[in-house]
Amino acid sequence: MAEANNISDETTLHGFDAAALGVTPDGALAAATKAGERAEALVEAWVKAGNAAAVNEVAERGAGKARKAARRGLNVLKARGVAIPERARVASLAGPKEQASEEAWLVAPDTQGTCVVAIASRTRSSRARVAFVFLNPNVGVYRVQNAEVSQSQLKESLAQAAPGGSYKAVSVPVGWVRQRIADARRFQKERNIPEPLGFANVEVLLTPLPSAPLPHPLDAEGLEPGDDDVKELAAKSSGLHNLPEFGPWLPTRSAVDELLAKLGETLTPGQEADAKVVQERLTEEVGAATDRYFTPERRADLVNLMKDSALSVLAREGNARALEVVATLRSVENCGLITDPPRDVPFLRAFFDKAIAVLASQGGGQLRIPVPKREAATP
Repeated sequence: MAEANNISDETTLHGFDAAALGVTPDGALAAATKAGERAEALVEAWVKAGNAAAVNEVAERGAGKARKAARRGLNVLKARGVAIPERARVASLAGPKEQASEEAWLVAPDTQGTCVVAIASRTRSSRARVAFVFLNPNVGVYRVQNAEVSQSQLKESLAQAAPGGSYKAVSVPVGWVRQRIADARRFQKERNIPEPLGFANVEVLLTPLPSAPLPHPLDAEGLEPGDDDVKELAAKSSGLHNLPEFGPWLPTRSAVDELLAKLGETLTPGQEADAKVVQERLTEEVGAATDRYFTPERRADLVNLMKDSALSVLAREGNARALEVVATLRSVENCGLITDPPRDVPFLRAFFDKAIAVLASQGGGQLRIPVPKREAATP
C-alpha cells in the first residue's frame, strides 16, 4: 500500500501515470524513448518510485542523457539500500547470435578544419549503435557523441553533420577511422589537452585497431596526376573555392588585418591614392601575406584536410574534379620558401582574395585600409 501511495505522489509531482512509473525492465527502453525530451524526468521518477529494475535496464542498455540519469539514479538507490535486481538472461533457442556489421563515414572538414567521423554497428534486426567523433588538427578530439538509431535516423544524422548540408558523408574503411581517432587521442595526450566526455560510451566501437598503419582512402583511388598535369590543373585551382567543401575556407582574421596594415604602410597619409596604384599594391601584399601565412606546418595540415575533402568531391563530382584537388594538394606539398612559393599556387592566394572580397562587401563595396599617421618633423 505504501508503494502505491508513493507512485500516486510521483504521478502528481512528475505527470507520469502509474503504468509509466511501474514499467517492467522489458518496457523500460521503449518508455524512455517514448518520453523523448522528458526521458531524464521519467528516470528520476522511477528512482523516486523505487523502480530499480527499470532504472538498471536504461543504465545498461540506454543511450544519451537518459542513460546518464539512470546511472546517477542507481547510485541514489544503492545509497538508500535498495537492491538492484540483475537483468534476467534468457537463453536463445533461435540459433546462433546475429553477426553485427560495421560501417564508417567521413564528413569533410569545415572552415575551422573540424571533420566528423562516424562508426556504426548493427545487426539485421537491431538499431544501429553509432559513435560520432569530431576531429580537429589543432585540438585532437573535439567532441564525442553516441546514439542508438534506426537506419533512416542514421542517414539524417550524417546529413546534418555537414556544414549547411552542402555535401554528404562518404563511406570509408572502419579500421582507418579507428586509427584516425586513436591518432587524434594520442596527439591530445601528448599536448596535455583534456579529452571530451563520452568515450566511455563508445569504446566498444573503437576497437580493434589495425595491426599496421592504413593509408588515407584517397590513396587507393588511383588519382595520380603527372607532373605536367599537376602544373596545368593547379594553375586554375582558384576555381576549387567554388565547391562547397572549400568555399567557406578563409585565413584567420589576424592574418587579414596584418595584410591590410602592411598595405596601409605603403600609402601616404592625407593623400588619396590612385585606385590602380592601390590595386597593384594590394595584389603584391596578397602574395606576401600568402607566403607568410602558409608555413610548412600549416601547409601540411592543409594537405590532410584537402585529402578528406577530395573524397567528398570525388563522390559527388567524379574523377575529373577530384583530380584537380589532388593536383592542387600536390602543388601545396611542393611549395618552398625560395622556389615555388605559396603565392604561386592560385588556390592559396584565393584564401586572401576571398577574405578581401568579404570585407569589401561588408563595407558596402569599400575596403577600409588603416593608414598610419606620420609623426610631425622636429623643429
